[in-house]
Amino acid sequence: MHWKTKAAIQRAFARLPFGSETAYYQLQRLGGNLRHPESPLTMFRHAAAIFEELARLGAPVNGARVLEVGTGHRINMPIAFYLAGAASIVSTDLFPILKRPLVMEMVRDLVTHGDAVKTIFAAHGADAVRERLARLAEAASFRDLATCIGLDYRAPCDATGTGFEAKSVDIHFSYTVFEHIPRDVLVAILREGSRLVSDRGLLCHHIDLSDHYSHSDGSIGKINFLQFSSERWKRIDNPRFGYQNRLRVADYRAIYEEASQEMLACLTTVDQNAIESLGQGFPLAPEYQATDPGILATVGVTAISKPRRPPSTLESME
Repeated sequence: MHWKTKAAIQRAFARLPFGSETAYYQLQRLGGNLRHPESPLTMFRHAAAIFEELARLGAPVNGARVLEVGTGHRINMPIAFYLAGAASIVSTDLFPILKRPLVMEMVRDLVTHGDAVKTIFAAHGADAVRERLARLAEAASFRDLATCIGLDYRAPCDATGTGFEAKSVDIHFSYTVFEHIPRDVLVAILREGSRLVSDRGLLCHHIDLSDHYSHSDGSIGKINFLQFSSERWKRIDNPRFGYQNRLRVADYRAIYEEASQEMLACLTTVDQNAIESLGQGFPLAPEYQATDPGILATVGVTAISKPRRPPSTLESME
């Protein structure tokens, strides 16, 4: 589907007076991305790499209490955390859009690819992963599944003020969620994360900075949306379905600084096609014309951070 057609459809559904989420989901199931949902194995491979980085920085997944910001339609990442040995997972979303039948379809498909799953999470103990996968296979309903993996699904839940107990989380996590949230709200979410994480806890957020319309329209590149002014983009995009804030990696660094986060790792992916396109005169909107091409072409970020704690009284005296 041409990206402008998809944008127009999203805007139309967003204007429905009620039932817009259900109607748009049905459209996706009939002819959109959810008609044949992507296997979670690709995401699991990425999750395994992220878990390795978390362990290196002192926050292993095994035994961790995880809080996920932004559940979405499925629970791929909570299941990945479970397979890697997390003790519990609270998954939150501003809107209750989780689709339980879709989740159970994914689990049944996952079980048929057990050997691949065991290979992906081998570092977390082959026998343990095999046992966890076997328990997944026994889940006959979403309730069984949630009990099996230690999932507490909370929606609606505002990630800027969850009401959860302070220092009750070891890993504050999201996956391809931050790019759909306005800047000021991101600062508030990170500050709430600072309150929630334990003294040994870390915040880990993987952000997709690419133009999401390029995911389903191969005729455009991953920075296609940077050609439009903010005013023009507001008329194309919509705040309900598919909203993209278009923030670049430098913006996220500033957001983390404002939220008093110490960045321990900032793993980035640069799109070489975007670099080439910029070198050939890609027409940037005025607000992006003074930005370094490497920053513009960075289309993926995994940010791992910890709160900047105020110094103790003893440290202050020293």
